[in-house]
Amino acid sequence: MSTSDENCRLPHWLKADIFEKVLKDTYKNFKEIKTFKAMPGTKPGDNYATIMLRVELEIELKDNTSESISYMLKIPHNSAAYQETLGNNKNNIFDLERDMFTIYVEEFKTLYREVGLEVNFGAKCYKLDVPYEHVLLEDLKPKGFQPVQSEHRLSGLDEEHTLAVLKKLAQWHAASAVRVATIGPYPTQKMEGLFSEDGKLFMEKITDGLIGYVLKSLSTIEGHEAYYDDVKNMEGHIMENAVQVGAVDPNEFNVLNHADCWINNMMFLHDKKTGKLLELCLVDYQMCKYGSVAIDLLYFLLSSPKLELKLNKFEFFIKQYHDQLIKHLRLLNYTQKLPSLIDIHTSILKNGIWGYVTSCGVLTGCLLENTETASFENLLVDTQAGDEFRTLLFNGKIYKEHLKVIMPWLHNRGALQLRITNGST
Repeated sequence: MSTSDENCRLPHWLKADIFEKVLKDTYKNFKEIKTFKAMPGTKPGDNYATIMLRVELEIELKDNTSESISYMLKIPHNSAAYQETLGNNKNNIFDLERDMFTIYVEEFKTLYREVGLEVNFGAKCYKLDVPYEHVLLEDLKPKGFQPVQSEHRLSGLDEEHTLAVLKKLAQWHAASAVRVATIGPYPTQKMEGLFSEDGKLFMEKITDGLIGYVLKSLSTIEGHEAYYDDVKNMEGHIMENAVQVGAVDPNEFNVLNHADCWINNMMFLHDKKTGKLLELCLVDYQMCKYGSVAIDLLYFLLSSPKLELKLNKFEFFIKQYHDQLIKHLRLLNYTQKLPSLIDIHTSILKNGIWGYVTSCGVLTGCLLENTETASFENLLVDTQAGDEFRTLLFNGKIYKEHLKVIMPWLHNRGALQLRITNGST
């Protein structure tokens, strides 16, 4: 029995025996674990908020046959930066994600089964009997699901894959709204997500804390003069305005947003012979937030499709999403007022600041070329290595090509006109 750390420091508690109960519950004829190996499950830049490990086991069954099994294990960073920003939150992201998989994903799937439709929202989730923060998930790779490779991450999703993600979001949003209408509101932590008081420090670090790098990058982009002053005037007020996006308006159509729907948080299943897209799964349900659909739509559409699609087909994509949303709300017998296409566009316009947060936040990660310096620590900590990494984030050639197009688009939609300055509206 061996453990491989592959240049990754594994937690002291990660031992083979802690998987025995999960294996006994999953395999009724389980006998014993023969081999055990743990290693990094993602590359630098694939995942920031948590550490993802891949756990591989060879087990022996009571009939003396053996089986290979793998899991994906998420654990927290062991760093001061993590503890300061996410580790002390009352809305623990590990508890939140486990609840999402074990409670709400199952509720949503049941809603669809009751009307005769099987909808897959992600991997199976398990809980280890250990007093440490973690989320243990089924490994989807043996089923043929694959994440987007780095070269495709840089180029972005094509129209087929973009529409498939929008359909999946519409199915998720529809079920989440029906759940509220039939069962009742979500607990506070699902209502708030990172938009809580605890989450403000992290939000501030990734918004106002990075604006110096944003401004330096913008100053080198052709045509920046048209919007540069508006962006500069946002300094010190971005987080406060971004948090307002999370304020739930009861008069609007609201859903449980994935809230971290970007190209690295989805896995695709393709036909091996034809390459046709068969299915997709969203992963990382740790940031879920109840509120306007604008949170997911701006985040996904400005971060993940190909550059030539994301703005040229933005309205088309919103229309396709809305068509799927209404279709699935009706399928699930939603009893409340159906949102119109104008309602969706209005919410997107009203919450345009989230487009800025996306473009000067997760988009940098989408378009970052492979680097070993990509880490949660370097994203947030005031060190030379951190400064060099953040400078790299905002100065990539591909990233600047996207900003050159997106920033004027946001400016022309009023997204850079702050609603809150110095505590006033």
